[in-house]
Amino acid sequence: MAVEPKTTTDVTESTGSETGSGLDENLAGALAYLLSPITGLLFFLIEGDNKFVRFHAAQSIVFGVGMFVIYIGMSIVQMILLFIPRLGGLLSLLFSLAYLVVGFAAFLTWLFLMYKAYSNERFALPVFGTLADRLA
Repeated sequence: MAVEPKTTTDVTESTGSETGSGLDENLAGALAYLLSPITGLLFFLIEGDNKFVRFHAAQSIVFGVGMFVIYIGMSIVQMILLFIPRLGGLLSLLFSLAYLVVGFAAFLTWLFLMYKAYSNERFALPVFGTLADRLA
């Protein structure tokens, strides 16, 4: 008795429409966050017609620049705390914990935004998303 060989077919379904870069829009939206704000700017310039990718690229730019500004502000505050006599070092050390909290929150937000973009969801952050909506 002869055994028939099994045949398999690879069927890949597209989760979204293609973009000017040749990628699916969900993948392009997620990649816009990868090296925020650099990749956001790259996808913002490449994608002229795709509103979904342009929104996520704009939000990546605003989020990346916003986090950079927040870290600069925190560095300035920490330097000022160092000049307080006797307590400056301790306050600056305690303020360093705020760096960890903000950094961890930014990392989790970054992962969440990449996940939402890959899931074809147009999730807007409360402050950054409003600015990104205007840019896109």
